[in-house]
Amino acid sequence: MSRSTFPQKIDVFRELFDLPANQVANALELQRLKQKTTLTNDEQNQISALSAQLQDYMITPETMNKLQDAIVEIETFFDGNVRKYILEKQKEWDTYVNDFDYVGEWDATKKFKKHNLITYQGALYIVTKDVVADRQHTPDNDSDHYRRASSKGDKGDIGLNAIFKGEWNGATSYRAGDAVSVREGQSWRPLDLVFIAKKDNQGQKPTIGAASDYWFPYHNLIVVPKEYANYKFHPDIHRIQIVD
Repeated sequence: MSRSTFPQKIDVFRELFDLPANQVANALELQRLKQKTTLTNDEQNQISALSAQLQDYMITPETMNKLQDAIVEIETFFDGNVRKYILEKQKEWDTYVNDFDYVGEWDATKKFKKHNLITYQGALYIVTKDVVADRQHTPDNDSDHYRRASSKGDKGDIGLNAIFKGEWNGATSYRAGDAVSVREGQSWRPLDLVFIAKKDNQGQKPTIGAASDYWFPYHNLIVVPKEYANYKFHPDIHRIQIVD
């Protein structure tokens, strides 16, 4: 029979302490009596009294057996209950994870399962419960079945992954993302800069000295000689001037 009360109750164990000096004589006397092969009634009573007096300072077989039983009960409980619960929840979670599946663009002719991920008009939605889609209940107006997870962002600026088209030419049609070179300044010491098209255009020359609705500079930091000390530069261009 188990000495442990777990899991019905939490086991209680006596707190033990180091043997104090004033109990050493009693401990030695108890040890002497325990070593005897035969005991009188008085000696047996003395052992009981000393054991009670020293119970806060010694580990007995009963203490160890109760601790062992408690460990076994914990292991049995974990194996039969906790492990089973974890495995069941893991299986349940696997089902959830498998349902978190991107199934493409919302379609009024389809059926969607709970936790499916769909897109509608550029936004991402999570299906909150199984639903048969219809045109009267689109994701943006049916909060009972869809929850928006993210919205379509604004169109960003053209990046630096541009296509270089050579020197700018007024007769050429440029598309957003095209890059051209422009030479300006004094003929004996010109400045060459590269600009990237913000949007499609033709005949809109980028200039080093002014901002443009159609172009922006590829580099916003340039090194210029002292001859350009009073030169007007594009507001997005910062310059380092050589003085000598």
